[in-house]
This record gives sequence, structure tokens and C-alpha cells, in this order.
Amino acid sequence: MMSKKAEIFQEYLTSHNLTMFTRQDMNDQLKTSVFRSAFSVEGQNIPFIIVVDESAFSVMQVQIASSVVNDTNKAKVYEAINNWNITLKPFKYVVDTDGSLILTCCMMNPDGKMDGDQANAMMNIILNYLTKEYKNILSAVK
Repeated sequence: MMSKKAEIFQEYLTSHNLTMFTRQDMNDQLKTSVFRSAFSVEGQNIPFIIVVDESAFSVMQVQIASSVVNDTNKAKVYEAINNWNITLKPFKYVVDTDGSLILTCCMMNPDGKMDGDQANAMMNIILNYLTKEYKNILSAVK
């Protein structure tokens, strides 16, 4: 079962003919729905998700590079991430438990509403950023 916010977002996607998403309903307490898609940058498909539930927030996560952080490069990568996070305002980098580099953005959705225009604008900001910086990001984590 979808949350009201997920229903609103699904309606937004449909009404704006944004067909690049697949939705997975988690059937948990928060009625979480995960909308999956990918950006195409430098010939690579970069997966991203938008997590929508009944909380006051939704989260966008982009998997920049899978399983790239290891004992050899950990200090170098964490230093790069820290420098990026100091200068970037709309999103932050984290490393997940598998050593994958994830760009994450938390969006407020007050009063049980999901602002599709806001989510779409953030997707465009992230895509523009990745289009300019993807090669630099990858070289920093190798």
C-alpha cells in the first residue's frame, strides 16, 4: 500500500509523462514506496531512487560508484567526500556498508504533500552537477 505522498508523486509522474520510473511498494509501517530510475552520464547508467513514505521527508539517493571504497583508498575517498560536503549545499555524499559512493538529498514534504516539481528540479540539479563533475568524482575515488 502506498502512502498519500507516494500517490501524489505517482500522479505527478503520470501527468507529466515521466515514464522512466518503476515503483516498488515496501508494505511497511510507513507505507514506503521506492521510485527507481537512472541518469545517463558519460555513457553510464547511474541508478537513483526516490524514497517516499508517510514521514515529513522524502530522500533521493544516487549510486555514483558501486563498491569503490576499500582499505587502500578509504582515507583518500573520505577526505574527498568531506571536501565536497563542505562546498555542496543541496546534497551530500556518504559511503554505504558495501563501500559504494552515494549522493543523497533529503527533501521536506510538509503536511503530507509531495512536491513533484521540487523533486523534478532536484533531479535536474543533480544531473547537471554529474554531467560536469562525474569524471572528476570517479578519479577522486579510484
